[in-house]
Amino acid sequence: MGAKFALVQPVGVTAMPDIRRYTGVVEATSAFLGAVIAGLLLMAPLDLAWADQGPLKLDLLILNMPRAAAAGAMFAVIAAALAVALGRRTAWIAAFGSAVILLADHVWSLNDALTESLVTVNYVDSIFGGILLGALAVAVFGRPIATPAFLIGALSSILIGDLTSLPTSSGSAGSLVEWAASGTPPLWMVALAVPALAAGAVIQRAEPKSEEADGGDLPIGPILSALFLVGSTAVSTEWLVKRSATPMEITLVAAGMVAVAALAALLLPGRDGAVVLTAVAVANSGSAIIAVPRPDWSAPLPLFAVVAGYYAGRKWGSPLIGLFGSAALGVFAAFTAGLGRADAIVPLLGIAAVGALLGYCFADAADSRSAVSTVVALAMLLVPCLVVALRGSSFARVAYSPRWYRDPTGVTSAVPGWVSVAISLGCVAGLALLYRLRPPGHLPKRPSTQFSASV
Repeated sequence: MGAKFALVQPVGVTAMPDIRRYTGVVEATSAFLGAVIAGLLLMAPLDLAWADQGPLKLDLLILNMPRAAAAGAMFAVIAAALAVALGRRTAWIAAFGSAVILLADHVWSLNDALTESLVTVNYVDSIFGGILLGALAVAVFGRPIATPAFLIGALSSILIGDLTSLPTSSGSAGSLVEWAASGTPPLWMVALAVPALAAGAVIQRAEPKSEEADGGDLPIGPILSALFLVGSTAVSTEWLVKRSATPMEITLVAAGMVAVAALAALLLPGRDGAVVLTAVAVANSGSAIIAVPRPDWSAPLPLFAVVAGYYAGRKWGSPLIGLFGSAALGVFAAFTAGLGRADAIVPLLGIAAVGALLGYCFADAADSRSAVSTVVALAMLLVPCLVVALRGSSFARVAYSPRWYRDPTGVTSAVPGWVSVAISLGCVAGLALLYRLRPPGHLPKRPSTQFSASV
């Protein structure tokens, strides 16, 4: 009998490359770009071109920004929970669809005549930016390259947006830092993210069915956790900023925030609540530092600091160290409140410390039991916290200045720094309670519906 040979490819025809060979690179690129545009849209929503729309429209926009951020944070958590229930491929499709809507919205908004309501534009960006953030977190959860890319992209963009300096009175950016952080993200970055996310979604279809994480039950605990945290933060900060709060009222609000954070941490599976407690602490201490003015060359410093902190956290990570680091940052903010505008070294040290601390505290999120828990923690960085309300008490707005961003000439006080220290120490007590109720030897097995980290 003659031997028979089957040719996989006809002679002279070049075989098509297996797209799955590039899965890691494509997913990491998509995760980073998607996380960056989502974080910037939620944290730095003002465009300098909108100043021509008139002071009334701009004031209405700024007044609604805290609520838009809260809405975006909640949509991020709900989108993540739904994506867990529906599966990884659905998460990729949702992330891609959100990016397409954001691109269309930004192209549409280029025409000033069509921008009748800046508030509407901002809510669209916040809601779909939140959906993009939440869906993408589930889409890349457990991937060894894409998960760090997503976390670094999200944390660095949130930090850059939070550190945005108030534009100059002339209405144009006065420095490279202001130009880079105002009116973000640029349209070209959104345009790059759309095909990258499309490629990520296509690769999922090329994956064998057995390698795709199947959906499961809708995780209710993280949704309730985010509802308590986001809702209480939004309500308490707006209540506090509308009155001349006494030290007793500030103490009660801070204690209430810590109690809600501890409750929210207990609603998450296992010890996932630890990253939420550290996020609450770092959000307040990071908002207390003097971050502007700073030199132009420091623009990439937040990204480098987040990367360094993340890899330090992967080696020597501990939520307790993160909380004590947050308390130390609050002490630094309190003692440098009157010095930050006189010496550029103070803002540089402050933003480097916040970036490193964020990366360090979120390093454990890559090993969390559920991607939704990580999104709940990220949501706490999006909603203006108690310290932001304290810094805006003089002009009755939950913001760093009457124009939302940090004011290089604004009045400073040591009170926000000391309040952030108290919140950090309160979160230490919450962490001790969490560890007491969730001992490591009695943790339930990782649910299959939460996507195994080995996927």
